Amino acid sequence: MKIVLETIPVWDAFRASDECPVCTLMEKAEKDALSYYLSSAIMTPEVRVETNENGFCPYHFILLSKEGKPQSLALLMDTYYGKDQEIFSPYFTSIKKAGNARKALKAAEGFRSALSEREKGCLICSRMKDREDRYLYTIASLWNEDSAFRSFFNSSKGLCMHHTALLSENRGEPLSGPSLLSFLQDLFSLLERNLERVRKDDWWMTQKYKSENKDKPWNGAEDAHKRAVEKVVGKARVLDPVKGKKSRI
Repeated sequence: MKIVLETIPVWDAFRASDECPVCTLMEKAEKDALSYYLSSAIMTPEVRVETNENGFCPYHFILLSKEGKPQSLALLMDTYYGKDQEIFSPYFTSIKKAGNARKALKAAEGFRSALSEREKGCLICSRMKDREDRYLYTIASLWNEDSAFRSFFNSSKGLCMHHTALLSENRGEPLSGPSLLSFLQDLFSLLERNLERVRKDDWWMTQKYKSENKDKPWNGAEDAHKRAVEKVVGKARVLDPVKGKKSRI
C-alpha cells in the first residue's frame, strides 16, 4: 500500500529549528491522540471496546488524567475497571480462599503475571507510531526527491539520537543502493556535528557558573542543559504500541 507523504508538516517541523523535528511532530501526534481519547469518540461502542481491551501505558494514563477532561476520563475508566474486575477477581478470590501461604503466593504470582500482560500495549502509542512511520518515510522521500529539502536537511540542527536511529533503518524504500548510502552518510554527519554543537553549548553553560565568567555573554547557552537532554534521548517517543495494531487515524 502506498504511504501518503506528510510533506507540509515535515517541512514545518524542520523550519521550527528545534533539536529534533521528528520530536516536534510527535509532540503534536501525542496531543492529538490524547484529545481523541477524551473526545466524544469515547462514547462510541467500538472505541470503548478498544480502550477496555488495550488501555494505555502508565505514562499516557497519567497524561490523560492531566488533560482537564474529568467526565470523559471517568467514563473511560468506568468500563476499563469492569474489564479489570473480569481479569483479576479470580485471583482475589483464590487468595481469600487460600488455606496456606503457598497457595496464596501462587495466586499472587498469577495476579502479577496477569497485571503485567494487562499493562502491555498503549493505544496512544499506537496512534503515534503510525504517524511516526509516515513522517520518517516522508523525510527519506523528500531527501531523495527534493534538492531544496536535502539542502535544508543537511544544514539543520538534525534529529535526536533516538529518531536518527529510527530514520537509519532500511525499510526497502524510498532509498536503496547509492542513494541509501548517501542518505546515511548525511544523516550521521548531521548527528555528529550537532551533538558537538550541543556539547559545546552545554560545556559553556558549566563555565558560566564560575565567578570569572559571570559577566561574559551566554552565547545562546542559557537552555543548553535542556537541549542536551533532548538531543540525547528526544522529548516525544513511542513507548509501548499495541503489538500488531494499526490504529484508525
